Amino acid sequence: MGHVKKTRDVAHPILNGEHSGSTGPLYKKADKSSYIDVKSLLAEPLYSKCLHAQPPAGSAWFSIEDTARRTARAVRLFYHFLWTEPASLCHFAFGWNTLWYGRVVGPLLTLWLPALPLVLCAIEMCKRANEAFNPFKATDWKLAGPGRVFFVRPDTLLASLLWDCYLVLSVFAASFLQFGADREGLMHTWYDSVCTKEYWCDLLDQVGARRPLQLGAWDGGALHDTGPGIGFGRADLVCKISDSYLGIGDKVLKRGVDFTCTSDVEAVLKADPEYAGKRAILTELIRPAGEQLKVSSEGYGQVHSLDIITMRTREGVRVLTVLLWTDCENWSSHSCQAGYLVDVEKEEVAAPTAWYSPYFAKQASTLVGTKLPGVQLACQKAVAAHSKSDLPWLTTVGWDGMLTDDGVIFFEGNVAAYRTPRRVHLSDECTAAFLAQLRGEGGLAAIVNK
Repeated sequence: MGHVKKTRDVAHPILNGEHSGSTGPLYKKADKSSYIDVKSLLAEPLYSKCLHAQPPAGSAWFSIEDTARRTARAVRLFYHFLWTEPASLCHFAFGWNTLWYGRVVGPLLTLWLPALPLVLCAIEMCKRANEAFNPFKATDWKLAGPGRVFFVRPDTLLASLLWDCYLVLSVFAASFLQFGADREGLMHTWYDSVCTKEYWCDLLDQVGARRPLQLGAWDGGALHDTGPGIGFGRADLVCKISDSYLGIGDKVLKRGVDFTCTSDVEAVLKADPEYAGKRAILTELIRPAGEQLKVSSEGYGQVHSLDIITMRTREGVRVLTVLLWTDCENWSSHSCQAGYLVDVEKEEVAAPTAWYSPYFAKQASTLVGTKLPGVQLACQKAVAAHSKSDLPWLTTVGWDGMLTDDGVIFFEGNVAAYRTPRRVHLSDECTAAFLAQLRGEGGLAAIVNK
């Protein structure tokens, strides 16, 4: 069993962020000294390879050629591990297959380990057939929440079939690359048993990163005030289920409309079956930067998020990529209609995230060149917070934050099990660079013991 870190009691957090109007001790304004040696923050050469990635020559992102190449890279990575780490891969595959396909089918799939990529692709094709012909089919979890824009398929049939195969193979191979055979790391591809919202808040608090003030904690059946309590201040309230993902279950409650006191909010949560037996944290709703810092295209509000991926490398924790998700249709950045790569050294939007998913390959890109002050300081905080984690398998983390008039405010971290594969299989050079970092001399142990 992997290492387990005990998280704090959700009803009594040690530290509690700050409210939207505060500039207290947990938030320090940026100064020039904060930006010294920015290059030391970056996971080179991977950072540059992702920032400047281009589609195959003569082709386009998510064409048949591009999706075929990505799928082939995932297959090649699988067979690289089958050749170099057969016992460890078999151990991982047994856990993965049992977790994702059940205790009966999972072990049977593992018996087919040498042909597992083909078998997994066959399963995906069966799912597509079921999707096409079964009127009672269940909704795919990837398309169930507001974050479905990250999983939509390419337009052409063949490319979309390859995309389905790529998604399952890339996450399998990249998860083994990131976590090895660690059972706890593997579990976090399915369920955040340790890395809950409270876990990330604790890491952020340890390094003085600013986050929204927490006003309440839901224990699955009752609501408890934390900090100054639900009745404090004038901000609206955000409710997030502790072990949820992709914005599933998120609620915004308007102060003076949906609630005025703790009992009002408790009644709302008790009436919602999605919150039954589930822990949740309740914080102030943070507003994005005003119009003087434009982070969205014309016709959209200022809601956005910074997606900072940090990675444990042989030189320590470094920034892999920074993305800006924007042009949002509601209060959550999961409703974004555009994504951009951010140049950390210049603190500006560098290019659209056309390589991330088919949806963003077709977006309008009007924000290239936009300045994003505070990104470097946010990266420093993200690197410091990841460095505080004592989970040996936690090689990559995705940090979510927002640019406000007072600087960057973090909302949470996420195990980057589904974000990192998009980068691992982006190009042959990226795959090789990830292998060099995570499976070079000494392998993962060399990084964990760093």
